[in-house]
Amino acid sequence: MAGVLVVGEVNDGGPVPAALQVASAGATLAEALGEPFMGALIGRGAGSAAQAFRCGFASVYSVDGGHYQPYTAEAYVLAAQALIEASAPSVVLFAHGADTREWVPRLAARMKAGLVMDCTTLAMEGDVLVVTKPVNGGGVFAEFAIHGTPCMATVRASAFPRRTAENRAERIALAVSPPADPRVAVLNEETLAPSAGPRLKDAKLIVAGGRGVGGPDHWHYIEAASAALGAATGCSRPVADAGWVPSSQQVGLSGASVAPELYLAVGISGAAQHLAGITAAKMVVAINNSPDAEIFFRADYGIVEDYREVLPAFTERVKQLRASK
Repeated sequence: MAGVLVVGEVNDGGPVPAALQVASAGATLAEALGEPFMGALIGRGAGSAAQAFRCGFASVYSVDGGHYQPYTAEAYVLAAQALIEASAPSVVLFAHGADTREWVPRLAARMKAGLVMDCTTLAMEGDVLVVTKPVNGGGVFAEFAIHGTPCMATVRASAFPRRTAENRAERIALAVSPPADPRVAVLNEETLAPSAGPRLKDAKLIVAGGRGVGGPDHWHYIEAASAALGAATGCSRPVADAGWVPSSQQVGLSGASVAPELYLAVGISGAAQHLAGITAAKMVVAINNSPDAEIFFRADYGIVEDYREVLPAFTERVKQLRASK
């Protein structure tokens, strides 16, 4: 048997949105190969969530169990190995994220499979999977050829649109026991309070601040603009490292990759690592007091000015326009 298998996770009773985006890349590969297109979900409630995993799959596998929450890499590796052994795919795709960065390399090593992480494009050249990914801090893109079976790749989900397609997929549930002698035990789990506004990865509008904002005492300018627009709030790595805001708001190579309709960058210099996270943004508007800031090379529109002279007036105007509707 052969085919393309998209492996996703479960959140809030359904497949994570990133899995639907990775499915777009997988469908194109399956069509190019002329092989079956398959999906799989791992996590608590995966069996019921599989009904919502509608992306045109010929079959949808699920591995359900309470031991997948809280997350441990060992449990996911065992589940994914069982899925691959049951479906025998030629290509396996995962959404690139904090968890998959840990457990997918372990899976690839266990199965002696070729793996490339954080891919932004994928294509078949004969029976070889050719992928592109950012390297050298996101400053350039490199092309890799993955040989062998199965080929594995984690995919930057923001580089692809969500795929939805009604289908009568065969549903196959697999029973996978938890690790018999786990090396890691989760003693406690704390969840950060969700930030106001939409989730960063799903947001259509994002207002992001950088070190040029000047300090945490000035961060209210960013929050006010976000609230007025109904946007998510993001930041560059120096801001997160300094503790001005939670690291969950970081955009960039070591943070979130986003694909908003509008990305408003305030006081962000435009380091390559940050730019790598906004490659899929439809429009970038930058405010920076340095005309030589790298962010202006990526921006569609730029304002060279002290943001405190620009952003409050913009925020007030947005409020006026919304109030008039």
